[in-house]
Amino acid sequence: MIGKWAKCFLVAAALTPALASAGRYILQTPQSIIAREIYDLHTLIMWIIVGIFVVVFGAMIYSIIKHRKAAGHKAEQFHQNVMVEIAWTIIPFLILIGMAYPATKTVISMKDNTSSPDITITAPGYLWKWGYDYLQEGISFYGCLATPREQIDDKFDIIVPGVRCA
Repeated sequence: MIGKWAKCFLVAAALTPALASAGRYILQTPQSIIAREIYDLHTLIMWIIVGIFVVVFGAMIYSIIKHRKAAGHKAEQFHQNVMVEIAWTIIPFLILIGMAYPATKTVISMKDNTSSPDITITAPGYLWKWGYDYLQEGISFYGCLATPREQIDDKFDIIVPGVRCA
């Protein structure tokens, strides 16, 4: 008969290839402060989810094995147990509050970047084109939704500022 630790080792060995290839499903390396905060938030929430999964499925598998009918146990009946109902209401609430605090902090930091912008651009929409106004530089131009034939034929590479669309 295989021992308890040998079974755990076999399960861990079977899961190793799956864990090794899991790295390709992680988010890209963040390149800005906000992206770093989002990445850290994602990682935190993911570990909370993993913890919940391990606890819930561990308790479920333990209960299934320990209290199975073949072992001679009779199912316990506990309807309207106030303490159990309070526990399974309060524990998820506390978990959600614990997840909401860092999420709210990240969302607020994302929205608080208007106090000193590096550049201000207005982009009004017109019929079949967009207008772009760079307010600090005094530059404005229009971008057409139709590509000019000259640009398709590679006769010029850029849209000249101030040139209006036809």
